[in-house]
Amino acid sequence: MKTVLSFIDEAFRQMPETDRAYKFKMQLVSEVTERANELTHRGIKDEKVIEDLIISEHPDIKGEFENVLREEKHAKRRRRFVALNTLGTIAFCLVSLIAFFIHLFKVDNGLSWIILVAAATVISIYYTFLGCLRFIKKREIIFHITTRLHLAFSVMLVFALAFFVMLFKFNIIHSWVMFLAGAIAVLACDSLFAHFSHRRFAVFMYLAYIPLAAAVLYVILAVTGAVSWQAGWLLIPLALIADAVIIAVRLMIGKKENEEVEEDSVWNAD
Repeated sequence: MKTVLSFIDEAFRQMPETDRAYKFKMQLVSEVTERANELTHRGIKDEKVIEDLIISEHPDIKGEFENVLREEKHAKRRRRFVALNTLGTIAFCLVSLIAFFIHLFKVDNGLSWIILVAAATVISIYYTFLGCLRFIKKREIIFHITTRLHLAFSVMLVFALAFFVMLFKFNIIHSWVMFLAGAIAVLACDSLFAHFSHRRFAVFMYLAYIPLAAAVLYVILAVTGAVSWQAGWLLIPLALIADAVIIAVRLMIGKKENEEVEEDSVWNAD
């Protein structure tokens, strides 16, 4: 083991002498000693073979130490982030409750509950944003589905809040159309999430969502009187035309990519 220990000493001469480096060195010495005993028990008697094998398993000790430091720094940053989010959420909830009770006893116009709904909306949107950032590149289907459902819930919560404000604060007759608008927003946000998370077959979502969104938008515009029922239906064929354009563009892109692959294959063959 003298060769291995000399190899470790030489590697650590290139690193600053810190308590963390010394701790890592002692841990590494313990690991290579256990590894040597393991190889001996397996029947390898030649000490040089054992030493060469152990050294080959640790070709870059400095790199290993730097990776450990990065992981520890990342874990520390994650713990700090979780603690700040927890404290921030608690503080925000307390402030919202205080604002609710102040409005309830000072104003008392029957709309104090909107403060709690707004607070729940803000928290939901914030944690949805964090979830999307965390799971957008993950391939685990359960995280992907959970995040998309939470995203849809948060979007609908925003439009539900808008509905309550429009109805109880401003007495707008067609406030209920906000739920239909929320459905369109859900489709749009789900499509964007699928796109930026590089989901397979995301294009099929666009093809399905565009006509659905157009149909819901048709109802909204017709109910609110923005367009007539007779003219508004043109949105649906326009949506189908948009689908056809998307399909044509995707086919052109796919054809171009296939041609580039074939050209690369011919070039490599030559």
